[in-house]
Amino acid sequence: MMGNVALILLVLVLLQVALAAGWAVAGLRLGLSRAATLHWCASALVLTLALVLVLSRGSLPHLLTDGLANVLALGALMLLVRGQQLYLRAPTRDVEHAVLAAMALLLQLAWPAGTGYGVAVGAELVVSAAMGWVLVRSCLGSWAPLKREFDTGMAFTLLAPQMAAAALFAVRLGGGLVRPMVVAQPIQLDTPFNVAVMLVVLLLGLLAHGALVMMVMLRMVNKLRRLSQRDGLTGLLNRAEWTRQLEAQHRWLGRFGDPFALLLVDIDHFKRINDTLGHAAGDAALVTLSQMLVGSARQVDIVGRLGGEEFGVLLPRTDPMAALRTAERLRKTLAAAELRWRGEPLTLTVSVGVAIATDPDEAPAEILERADRALYQAKREGRNRSVVAGIDRIDEPADDDEDALDDVADTDPGPVTQQLDPQDLPVARRRA
Repeated sequence: MMGNVALILLVLVLLQVALAAGWAVAGLRLGLSRAATLHWCASALVLTLALVLVLSRGSLPHLLTDGLANVLALGALMLLVRGQQLYLRAPTRDVEHAVLAAMALLLQLAWPAGTGYGVAVGAELVVSAAMGWVLVRSCLGSWAPLKREFDTGMAFTLLAPQMAAAALFAVRLGGGLVRPMVVAQPIQLDTPFNVAVMLVVLLLGLLAHGALVMMVMLRMVNKLRRLSQRDGLTGLLNRAEWTRQLEAQHRWLGRFGDPFALLLVDIDHFKRINDTLGHAAGDAALVTLSQMLVGSARQVDIVGRLGGEEFGVLLPRTDPMAALRTAERLRKTLAAAELRWRGEPLTLTVSVGVAIATDPDEAPAEILERADRALYQAKREGRNRSVVAGIDRIDEPADDDEDALDDVADTDPGPVTQQLDPQDLPVARRRA
């Protein structure tokens, strides 16, 4: 009759086969990271072989069922960890793992067969120490990439199974040194401690692969979110997301009374660029303008491509003079730039319509319409100019006021942005 530990081992074998098949399909058919998923597939297959050897203890030579099984289990963990490192683009520890595996193998071979429990106990402790070390190093190496890609809480959640497994191996190692005949018995023996360990291993195995699946899914969701919010050519916010940020900025105005400015930027004679130099040159012009918009914006400014050759910029806490200064600085910088496309000179100028939002009762669509009218006024007056909606004339500042005005245009609102609710918080500008 099959004992409890043997039954759990058999369940683990079936689970690893299923996981290997799942990761193989994910890597070969679903377009996920092939290098990472194939590592996880290989890890499950190697662990399956190790578990089968453990189940065969007593019917196969000791060197296979103890020494080789232990080394294979360690190798399976290293493959799992390496796949995670590749997926996160974190540094791999190939040399360290190779040295550790070689030392474990040599120690397994150094113990002669048939010397009683001491040999098996020693083998179990060596493997526990090596696995605990690999897991600790994995957590340390993966923490920063996970925190950077997701957040601190999610990084901890994704690494929790590995942390728990490292703690389990540490308990097994420490307990084995103190009470080896209880804690470090050969794993196939049906002792209460071994049954508990195998149940925990089964649970942690499920959680570890579940964490990998969650990691993959989170990255896919983030990628889809970025694609849904971004313009494919320039990488700026698309019209829908930029409009959502306009509405969020309008709620800020209604709640705190801080004005904001809206710039509509349109490339002059863009059709001429496409007709004379080709659509590739037009695309290059759009990318160039998007980079200049991002480069001239503050951290809190929100830049988007609204369609065709038209771009929008939201300037929180900005008055008419500062908004005009920002628009003029961009316009003059672009007009003075010496651009070439495949050896041909490429001249870019823009017209800018500016609207200042100060009335919470004015709908976002009405603010956008005012900026649009100002833009078309700039077009009618000869292009390559900036027009502020509703203001006939803004006197240029004196020379000794220009530095102060630039400081106003470049000022970051700072911590006040943290007072918004998450749904109202305007996102920072994104670099293309």
